Amino acid sequence: MNRIVIAAHKGGSGKTTVAVNLAGALAQLGMRVLLVDTDPQGAASAALGVDPQKPTLYEVISGTAKRHEAIVGTTTPGLAILPSDLDLAGAEVELPRQERWQQRLNEVLTSLDEFCDIAVIDTPPGLGVLSYIALQAATEVIVVCPPEYMAFRSLPHLREMAARANVPVTGIVPTMTTSVSRHAREVLSQLQDEYPGLLLPSIPRRVALQDAALSGLPVTTFEPNSDAARRFMALAKEVRDRAKNIAA
Repeated sequence: MNRIVIAAHKGGSGKTTVAVNLAGALAQLGMRVLLVDTDPQGAASAALGVDPQKPTLYEVISGTAKRHEAIVGTTTPGLAILPSDLDLAGAEVELPRQERWQQRLNEVLTSLDEFCDIAVIDTPPGLGVLSYIALQAATEVIVVCPPEYMAFRSLPHLREMAARANVPVTGIVPTMTTSVSRHAREVLSQLQDEYPGLLLPSIPRRVALQDAALSGLPVTTFEPNSDAARRFMALAKEVRDRAKNIAA
């Protein structure tokens, strides 16, 4: 099972938007998808209309619940979620005190091949404990990068952390792209110049993405003919095809 971490160094980068809508688009392509929410704020869960009930990911990685007890279905066929809640914030302090803490999420996701074809793992912003255990559980990392200098500047740090976890960065998704701002155009140009082999289809600012999250649906379900939906379908197809090539 391919496990894709969606990562960003800073909040407000469109990370959860990419995780939720990529997962939804992959499900629409006929894949069995598990979205794993490792952010204590539970934004991915909320964006799919899931009100987390106990147990959640916190209880699973703490060893007090089984993973099948926490995984729940969504209204999108083929898409399930392992939700989180604020209790997961405690894992930042608790996990490093335990043996093999780095492998906790990896152990949770092991042997889920019969349940799903691909896992998309949403992470909290920054490079803390929860982000690190997500990287340890991943087979690849996709980084989101809005056209802002500070986000662009953080890319080497994210790639270094992924390297320490021995997981490759296989793509960069430019998010919240716009042609209006000169600064945005310049940063996008730098991305194209410095990471040409890693760039994936960009995701522009679109109201449909906000409306879809408010409705608790991926945009490919909420407004399938929108530009945002087409962008995510293009992204999902490229991610799927890359996964097939890696497997081959």
